[in-house]
Amino acid sequence: MRILNQLAGTGTFRGLPLLLLSYAALMTHFIFGRAFRDSLLGSHLAIQSLPSLTMWSTLVSIIISFTVSSLFRSRQRKRIACAGFAINVAIELLFALASHRFPWLYRLFFIDVSASTLVGLSMIWILIGDWASSCHADRSRLIPAVTVFGTVASILAGIGLTHLRIATSFRSANLILAAMNMIPVVALLFHRSDDCVFRQGFTFRDLQSQAKASLPNKLLRKFALLVVVAALTSTLLDLMFRIRVAEHYAQQSDRLHFLGLFQSLLNVCALFSQIAVGRLFQKRLVLAFIHLHPAIVGIASCLLAFIPGFWLFTCLRSGEYSLRNSLFRFGSEMTYACFPDQERAVVRPLIDVIGERLGDLGAAGILALLLHVNPQLPLKLGLLLLALCSLLFWWMCRGLERNINASGVNVGQDLVVAATTKYSGMAHQRAGIV
Repeated sequence: MRILNQLAGTGTFRGLPLLLLSYAALMTHFIFGRAFRDSLLGSHLAIQSLPSLTMWSTLVSIIISFTVSSLFRSRQRKRIACAGFAINVAIELLFALASHRFPWLYRLFFIDVSASTLVGLSMIWILIGDWASSCHADRSRLIPAVTVFGTVASILAGIGLTHLRIATSFRSANLILAAMNMIPVVALLFHRSDDCVFRQGFTFRDLQSQAKASLPNKLLRKFALLVVVAALTSTLLDLMFRIRVAEHYAQQSDRLHFLGLFQSLLNVCALFSQIAVGRLFQKRLVLAFIHLHPAIVGIASCLLAFIPGFWLFTCLRSGEYSLRNSLFRFGSEMTYACFPDQERAVVRPLIDVIGERLGDLGAAGILALLLHVNPQLPLKLGLLLLALCSLLFWWMCRGLERNINASGVNVGQDLVVAATTKYSGMAHQRAGIV
């Protein structure tokens, strides 16, 4: 228990286990849901429908994000999140019951999984952030520990669930997903918000009076734009990879098994990357290395354009995933850490989900253009466009770093300043999404 308390960065561990259980279930839902969703391409869903499905998923995600952001202004965030997960349970049960009656349910399933997984993870991270604030947790320890915990759960989900014989059935898959969503519903019903002494969150006046501890609005806008470009780059690579998988494996069961193992491999790579970056995180050096993420992806894309191959493309996808879920994630966490609880609960779903979805929308547009040029996906042209997106991503990273240095804002150090100036021992958070 002492080790767990040290990892959580607080003197008490009460209330956190149920949140971690919910996070593990949602990560399992995320990995299995997306693996099964992608396995439908090439069988129940045409490859050419991927751009339109991504666009519809984007629109639905934006609507849900605005709704969640508005509702999370309330102090009853736990009940709202519980209700949201319960609604998704009902939707997945309806999918399971009507699976053989309506063929268009596969398209609705694709949209539902794409939208609900990101919003669900964003909500649980907000609740973890609320707990961290009320329990005065040290987020420089809590964030890496929770992130690694979620990654381990993802590895088990990718290896285990996708290889169950019943998991290849649309009905069974939805029943499994409904069960995964039911876990946070029950856990949040038993979770007590008063496990730690409640503390009123910061206000923007408090932050402005403390040597501009939060990011200026100009930097916030640049960060939001950076999230969009990062999502554009990552999603374009992911969409092309999904098409390559659908072309490489003819059977849905083969695609599901491969995607499950691949997701586990991704998370193993991300786990080692997170452990390595966690040391930089403790030393406040993460921001100095974030630009390496787009630089590596851009260089690798240019090289791969001349020697394309399925397994080399798979390596590029796994490398980008590891960098995004270590360097970029931790840097983003420290940016969110500068916001007060109430404001973060409003801003986070907008940037996390809408920013990601706008990036997805741009990637879907690029993919639609590529498929218009050649229905078989011109891979070399796609990789060159990916390299251009990575170059833009890198340029924006460097610009944001320079702006932060010029304004005298060190996100990692401000976390400590905000924790010791007015509310001793308290630090702030960010949410993780795989």
